[in-house]
Amino acid sequence: MAFLNSILAFLGMAENIPDAIAGGVAAPGSMWHVLILKSFAFVTDYGWRIVVFTVLLKLVLSPLDFYQRYKMHKNQKITERLKPTMEKIQKQYGNDKQAFSQKQMELNRKEGYSYFSACLPMILTMVIFITLWLSMQTIARYMTFKEYITMYDEYQYVTAQLSSSETESADSAIAEKIGQEVVYEMYYRGVDDGFISEIEKKIEQWREEDDLNAARAESEGTDYRRIVPDGFALPEDFTLLREGVTHIEKTQASFLWVKNIWAPDVPWGNQAILSWSAFESGVGDYKNATTSGLSSELHMPAYNQVMYERVMGKLLNDPTESRTNGYLVLPILVVVLSLCSQLLSMFQQKRAGQVNAKGGMATSMKVMMVIMPIMMAVFAVQYASIFALYMTVNSATTLFFNFTFTGIIKLIDKSRRNRKHGIKTGSTRAVATVGNNSAIIHYVKGANPNAGAKVTVTPSDVPESDAVKDKRSKKTKAAQQQTRSTVQGGRPDPNDLMNMDMSSKSNKKK
Repeated sequence: MAFLNSILAFLGMAENIPDAIAGGVAAPGSMWHVLILKSFAFVTDYGWRIVVFTVLLKLVLSPLDFYQRYKMHKNQKITERLKPTMEKIQKQYGNDKQAFSQKQMELNRKEGYSYFSACLPMILTMVIFITLWLSMQTIARYMTFKEYITMYDEYQYVTAQLSSSETESADSAIAEKIGQEVVYEMYYRGVDDGFISEIEKKIEQWREEDDLNAARAESEGTDYRRIVPDGFALPEDFTLLREGVTHIEKTQASFLWVKNIWAPDVPWGNQAILSWSAFESGVGDYKNATTSGLSSELHMPAYNQVMYERVMGKLLNDPTESRTNGYLVLPILVVVLSLCSQLLSMFQQKRAGQVNAKGGMATSMKVMMVIMPIMMAVFAVQYASIFALYMTVNSATTLFFNFTFTGIIKLIDKSRRNRKHGIKTGSTRAVATVGNNSAIIHYVKGANPNAGAKVTVTPSDVPESDAVKDKRSKKTKAAQQQTRSTVQGGRPDPNDLMNMDMSSKSNKKK
């Protein structure tokens, strides 16, 4: 009979061996859910999965961020250039704020100031932030429920085998204790069939404890019900794994110091292992069979307080494990990085003259400096740690890209200024006069930086116009053989030389 039961259990056909139901739990199906739960499944640790996902998302959006930074920089340049004009307009219109605002907008529009182009990426960023926040809360509820159902499946599988054994002394007490032991191991480390030997050692330990407790109860004249019945042994066909399963990975989803990333990174509330009330709140709509994707016949036996506390018994009552989930590290990082972003943004706008030392804009910025960090802190301490982790990594990468983009924009500005002046960095500028002709500037790309060095120029190096040739024919032979003088000394100012009127009389006098 035991052999027949083992075969039926192996085939999953025994009536008292329940089927696993965790695979039937309905996963959320929005774009963010699919990306995090499936597309990035190659990162098995959920904490690091959020880190990788956030960094890659930021890289994908970086061109848009750069466009926003570039437009803001361009707007700042325009504001800086128009600042004297704006001050005159402000004095002209005095306290007429409406007229001043109208004139300001007209002038900004005329100068190419862009209002919408700099705001569009910010709007998209806010949409992504809000939708990700909602999606991550749904993911946290789904994973909290599914982790429990996965442990419930294993508990049911183990206890069903003990109840179906032919050992007459086997009862629910030892089955429950072994089931909780397996769930405990599964949660923190994962299990395979090699753990059966550890269970046998545990049974011997419990048997010795039973003997001591029974002797103490007898001496006190009280009754004691043994946990391990006399003559109890694990069935020969006992197994921890279902057909086709070689190993069960650990159920716990932790990240560095955070023990449960589906709960907040806080030291209060016993969030590492959820009590029934915290679990009921943490699964949200998955408490309903419709949302969970399970039929009522499967959902009701699994989702109730008695069964939950039975399955999670050792995890809930283990004195060796702290139930403190975190130490507010992520919320503190979120607040600090948010404050740094606000300060950097205010500094950049003040430097460009967009924010005055006093006024409505400055007041709004100061209010945002207080409100934004507080709002981020509330999100971080009330919702799942994965969202606080996302905010931390996102803020850190945003600051990094901010400094990087600022450096790139400065290089672009420098290159444009050089092109505007007609000078390439590292070029040699030789200035010479030919007879009574005007100065000529030669630009040689890639030459040594010692511009203005002594250079000798021969007549054949400089092309002559017809007018110059006519003048030369009227001069004496001595004047024609005159050696050209070379201008020596330091570098000339390119702006003065390039703006020189080549036909003016002053340039012909030498």
